[in-house]
Amino acid sequence: MTDPKTLRRNIDPRTSHDSAYKIQASQMEKIVLEVIDSFGETGCISDQVQYALPQYRYSTITARYKALKDKGLVIVDDRAIKGESGRKQMIMWSSRHYFHQPVTDEDIIQRMAEERAGI
Repeated sequence: MTDPKTLRRNIDPRTSHDSAYKIQASQMEKIVLEVIDSFGETGCISDQVQYALPQYRYSTITARYKALKDKGLVIVDDRAIKGESGRKQMIMWSSRHYFHQPVTDEDIIQRMAEERAGI
């Protein structure tokens, strides 16, 4: 589970602190991971994730990338392609597709449990 303290800065106003504790970051991480995983071995860029989740705001989606990368669930390397803006965006893969290994829901749950336990 993502620690709410990491979702805000110490200098942020009280409303940001309150919001950080109300957001369900782990649930949103799961949603974003499922979309990235759905692209399989081709991977995807941020534009594609956003198109797949039109009901969520840009910042709600993109804020999940770092935590997913830190947990080893999403992988990026030096490959990038042009996005809609004309700028290059890094290609993202779920770790199971990047490493060509099966990752089950149980593996993801175990990884999150280990993170909570500080392992």
